[in-house]
Amino acid sequence: MSGLDSMFNPENIAVIGASNNESKAGSVIIQNLLRKGYPYEIFPINPKKDKIHGLKTYKSILDVENKIELIVLVTPSSFIYEIMKEVDMRMSRKNDIKVIVCAAANYGETKTKEGIDRQNCLVDTAKKHGIRVVGPNCIGVIDNISKVDTTFVETSLSKESKIRQGGISVISQSGAIASIILMEGDSTPEPIGFNKFISVGNMVDVDFIDLLEYLETDETTKVIGMYMEGYPEAGKLIKLMSRIAKKKPIVVLKVGRSEKGASAANSHTGSLAGSDKVYDSAFKQFGIIRVDTVEELMDTLKAFDKLPLPKDENMFILSQAGGPGIYCTDAVSKHKNIVMPKIEDKTKEKLEKLLPPMSAICNPEGYADITAAANVDQHVKALKYLLEDPNVSSVVLITIIPTFLPQVELGNELRKMYIEEKYNTKKPVYFVIMAGDYVISGRKALEKEDIYSFKTPDRAVNAASNLIKYADFIRKVKEDTNE
Repeated sequence: MSGLDSMFNPENIAVIGASNNESKAGSVIIQNLLRKGYPYEIFPINPKKDKIHGLKTYKSILDVENKIELIVLVTPSSFIYEIMKEVDMRMSRKNDIKVIVCAAANYGETKTKEGIDRQNCLVDTAKKHGIRVVGPNCIGVIDNISKVDTTFVETSLSKESKIRQGGISVISQSGAIASIILMEGDSTPEPIGFNKFISVGNMVDVDFIDLLEYLETDETTKVIGMYMEGYPEAGKLIKLMSRIAKKKPIVVLKVGRSEKGASAANSHTGSLAGSDKVYDSAFKQFGIIRVDTVEELMDTLKAFDKLPLPKDENMFILSQAGGPGIYCTDAVSKHKNIVMPKIEDKTKEKLEKLLPPMSAICNPEGYADITAAANVDQHVKALKYLLEDPNVSSVVLITIIPTFLPQVELGNELRKMYIEEKYNTKKPVYFVIMAGDYVISGRKALEKEDIYSFKTPDRAVNAASNLIKYADFIRKVKEDTNE
């Protein structure tokens, strides 16, 4: 048994190093659990306090009579010997601890004798009792379905009782990148409620293999995102990823491309990055989507989570302004797997009849500039006509929303048409509403339901290219299976 069920849905959590000081990790973790509405008991462990954030506090885990399935360690690493003695004693009495999440650093990643000894103490005691260990040198675990949040990252989602559920699960080898991903997800108009989120740190026990095998069969996970520095058994990892990719997409931000980057990865978590060419070749061969930036990772995960796969490479650009449309066309030209299609004559005629007379339609093919004069109804109907065209498999819709165009109404009407008429189950639309906070109310109106929007055309196009790559891979898998 992997023991990971107790990591994602533990019965009772003890936080060793809990604090009332809101600048401390031990305070944020307690608050995150409380705000998310974690349904079981939380036991703050601190020998100097009677109550922490209104909860009864215990001097030691040995003082807790009730069951503890998961322990979070946020104390300085020098305390590990005393803590693991108490774990040893508790297990001999109650045998209830299933998982330890060690968020503290200064362990094996330091490559010092002291750090390695501390890590060995943690691992040896855990192995003795069959306890799974996450970390050390990580930020923790989130499961927004079971309302577990053992991270010390504070976001608005930590404070909201209702979190938009999604199918994005993420594994990160870096705590800092994990924090960035969480905060980026929190910064979208309607924040992303990650399905599951795991920062693995040094991977002394729970590692990529364990988590990927778990997420492979997790019905609530639709797409898996990874930030990866290296793994000692690259062949084994690639074999597993290639199996999973046939069932659900895996999107990887793999660093260490350069010699210096690989060296930095080794000094960071002690991970050998391995030959980047080997990883890159294997990713391409087995349908694993590799991205270059955190932004592309986030955009691609959003697209896989909420959009259907396109049937082919034909993507139309529908722009409300010339400049952004040209910007998008240039972005498309960088991707050999995207084609701007020629639409049917009757679709072109419908667009010409609908849109302002100064609009540029199908010049070039696969492109329309509907101009700033286009109203809400023209935006919505133009998109609808294109989605009904058999030569169009996906659309990038770009709008700037001038002051005279009601942005909330536009967002609402686009969402209503796309969701209620079920185009969201047939063809992907990459909604690009520019620019910045000025259009945030329009993006919020659009994203009320199962839609994400994109900040810029190039980011939408990168995500679209990745969906097309994966859709092509899945088609080939099906063809090979049917042979």
